[in-house]
Amino acid sequence: MDAPAGLGSARVVLDAFRSVTDEHVCELETIRGAVPSDLRGVLYRNGPGRVRIGDDVYDHPFDGDGMVSRVSFEDGAVRYRNRYVRTREFLEEEAAGRMCFRAFGTNLPGGLKRNFLRLRFKNAANTSVVHHGGRLLALWEGGLPHTLDPLTLETRERFDFDGALTAPAGRSWLERLITPELPFAAHPRLDPVTGELFSFGTLLGRHNQLLLYRVRPDGMLDRTERVPLDGLAFVHDFVLTERYRVFFLTPVEFGVVPALAGLVAPAAAITERSGAPTEILVVPRAGGEPRRFEAPPCFVFHHINGFDDGDRIVIDSLQMDRYPSGSIDFDDPWSLLRFDYPPPYPTRFTLELGARQVDVRRLSETPMELPTIHPGRSTRRHRFAWAQAASDPAFSTPVMTRIVKLDVETGEALTRELAPDIPGEPLFVARSEPSADAAEDDGFLLVVVYRAESRRSDLVVLDAKDLEELAVLALPHHHPPGFHGSFVPATPRG
Repeated sequence: MDAPAGLGSARVVLDAFRSVTDEHVCELETIRGAVPSDLRGVLYRNGPGRVRIGDDVYDHPFDGDGMVSRVSFEDGAVRYRNRYVRTREFLEEEAAGRMCFRAFGTNLPGGLKRNFLRLRFKNAANTSVVHHGGRLLALWEGGLPHTLDPLTLETRERFDFDGALTAPAGRSWLERLITPELPFAAHPRLDPVTGELFSFGTLLGRHNQLLLYRVRPDGMLDRTERVPLDGLAFVHDFVLTERYRVFFLTPVEFGVVPALAGLVAPAAAITERSGAPTEILVVPRAGGEPRRFEAPPCFVFHHINGFDDGDRIVIDSLQMDRYPSGSIDFDDPWSLLRFDYPPPYPTRFTLELGARQVDVRRLSETPMELPTIHPGRSTRRHRFAWAQAASDPAFSTPVMTRIVKLDVETGEALTRELAPDIPGEPLFVARSEPSADAAEDDGFLLVVVYRAESRRSDLVVLDAKDLEELAVLALPHHHPPGFHGSFVPATPRG
């Protein structure tokens, strides 16, 4: 019997996620092309670097220990280092040589006996990394950020913004036990004009809440708002415009009792509410009552961008028709084929504020994920987005082997095929010294690419305008595709 189409790619993906065992400090060799002289600054990336500890293997890629990498482009040299985030959970499991904590998609081995009422979940610190207000933060949406040394990546502390993320008084003992600290999501949004960083968290309790944070340019969290929720929503990302914060409360529900009792991992306790609409929650940045809209049922992990257009809000998102479900055995590529991951299509949601109506229009038939835009266009009208993309429009296997540039005005999608290699999230970087009339796509894409044949990884620099390869730098180890990153531009010369 022949292997199904996609099995080879599934093997490559799972091989790419194998654990990284070493931490490196080195200068990177350019093996093809040349690094552009006007690419200057520091690239930070975060993602699961270890998916097993001892004989224990995680059931979900979201559970791997966070490994942050740093690539600096400075004075003609490109320097690299990688380091695990030393969370208290990481250190305890390192010492024990086995899993000691339940995780988002993984229960402890040993069945109910080891998981019953085990309410301390692992903070994997593995989803994103952001430099703001002089601090480098490794983020995981279910708990506190961790501060890292921006140069050495040494873990400094679990960071609660000087007590602002300490759970408030008046909560029950069970609520304090489940969430002793307030969660700070892994998808903050920066307003490039004001310099403010906005984020959120979802809080489980007798009264579920959406917590809204604003962090000043100096790094101080000076405002937390609370919006009541009817149920506990799974919100991974949100949209920031000049006037609003927008959240998609998709029709899924969380089985609190089976998850907290230890019968299943939290990921397995998330189910769809069949036929229920998607609620879109619009919260004014200046304060005031939220507005609620209804859209067709869907699920969204990531939004591209949003902007205000008179009495309308325009939101570009990657829309799935249902919530992805399943678990992954990192030793079995068939498990990736069985994983139910619906294709994410770029889709425009236009909210008519006066009429309380939502218009939904698909922008392209190319499935894509992990989008990026020019950071200067965040919260403002944009034209281009870049992302991972699938070679197979039917998305029969949840594998992305392309990089795509999408024109959201025309729907034109320019792609660069990398198969059998696997790219991570592309990150747009504007030129260090752009011209006064620089176009929105005048810059570079930085992409970590896992090489299927050699089982190692490169950092690839592409021209954002036409996706042409400019430089390839060899990384000193295989680098899992990871999740999210950020770029800190160098201080302008002169």
